[in-house]
Amino acid sequence: MTKLATAVNAVTTFEMTPAVETYLQEQVDYLSQQACNQLGTIANYANIAEFQKPASFEQMFGNAEGLAHDSNQRTLKYAAITVATSPDMLVQLKPSGDVYGAQDADGVQSTVFSDTDRNKIQLSDFGYKVVSETAERFAKTMTNVSMLNANFGIVPTTSRTERYELFVANEHAKKRSKQEMQMRTESKFAENKQHNDCIVQLVKVAQATSHLV
Repeated sequence: MTKLATAVNAVTTFEMTPAVETYLQEQVDYLSQQACNQLGTIANYANIAEFQKPASFEQMFGNAEGLAHDSNQRTLKYAAITVATSPDMLVQLKPSGDVYGAQDADGVQSTVFSDTDRNKIQLSDFGYKVVSETAERFAKTMTNVSMLNANFGIVPTTSRTERYELFVANEHAKKRSKQEMQMRTESKFAENKQHNDCIVQLVKVAQATSHLV
């Protein structure tokens, strides 16, 4: 039996069957993947471009000791997480106010908008909207992951082998679904062609026998 803390601080128990455990594990893994995707979206639109750098050989296959690293570069992923958790503090719309001249300590001259905060990432209207809304979804996703972990003790699948197996299974499922859809389309096309051929034959018969009417 598994204890479950409810919203009213009452503790109840239920049977954690293998089916329930499998379902909850799938949900946590799905939410975790969603969180990664949301971070990727934020990294893209917040111009944290290096988040997408191709993984190095060591990241993919490991170093001399055989230790592999996650293909997402950690420092840059943390940058995306920082933006995701504090978008209001770190991003702003591209400024549109009055412009004035500025000169830094090295004598470099530049123009500055009056409403520019140089500590923030400047985004277009669309980019700002995407980052803000994705950050909200990311917060909700992580809240759900934390809730499932707190109540059921389930954590995302972290084994590289398991993650790869899940990826391969998902790719096979997508390929199979695509093949099935193609087969249905071809079957429907063949059915329509047979129907059209039948109509053509009837028309030919009607034309050949029209003088008998």
